Amino acid sequence: MNLVIGLVAVLAAGAAGLLVYRKLVEHGFLRYNRWDRRVRGPLRAGDPAPDLELTGYDGSRIRLSSVWAERPAVLVFGSCT
Repeated sequence: MNLVIGLVAVLAAGAAGLLVYRKLVEHGFLRYNRWDRRVRGPLRAGDPAPDLELTGYDGSRIRLSSVWAERPAVLVFGSCT
């Protein structure tokens, strides 16, 4: 019985720690990883995207304003693995 209580306590502590970590990342107190360059600001869903410079798959730099000048652009954020 003590083993079950100990296991539940460990799982509860781990879940609480994960929630605290996620909230600290969400509010900008911790960085997600070394590539995390998020800047807090007033941008909301549906707002026009800022003019960003992104890195393509081949390592080339692409400025969004140069793409928008030629045609509409759709940004998809996700894993490419």
